[in-house]
Amino acid sequence: MIHTHAKSSLGDLILILRRKIMESLKAAGFEHELTFSQVEVLHFVGPEGKETMKSIADFLKITPPSATEIVAEMEKKGLVKRTSDERDRRVVFIVLSPLAKKLFISLHKRKEFVLKKIFSKLSKKDHEEFERIIRILITT
Repeated sequence: MIHTHAKSSLGDLILILRRKIMESLKAAGFEHELTFSQVEVLHFVGPEGKETMKSIADFLKITPPSATEIVAEMEKKGLVKRTSDERDRRVVFIVLSPLAKKLFISLHKRKEFVLKKIFSKLSKKDHEEFERIIRILITT
């Protein structure tokens, strides 16, 4: 069955685009089974960063217990580590493991390749307009 997106709502189209990007990343050789939220945590913490569970939950717009579940799964995969704050042992930071840092770089390269391929269908003018609109939408 051929799916037509002509009658899809804007919200549906955004989700379809996100799904297409994620599918294209997998097809481009991103072999690690990560959820969208786990990819977002990798991006948020970054290779040199350290974040608290609360800041991760706030970034993902989820509850701290939900963030804890995501991070726990990432710990099982060897992607993140918990480290204590030297000044206040009650504060725990989440940092990327060496494996996750390599994964982050690989994911970034593949993402750039995939996005370039997807957006190559747009004219230069349309690409610039799309980027302009996205910047307006994400500005808080």
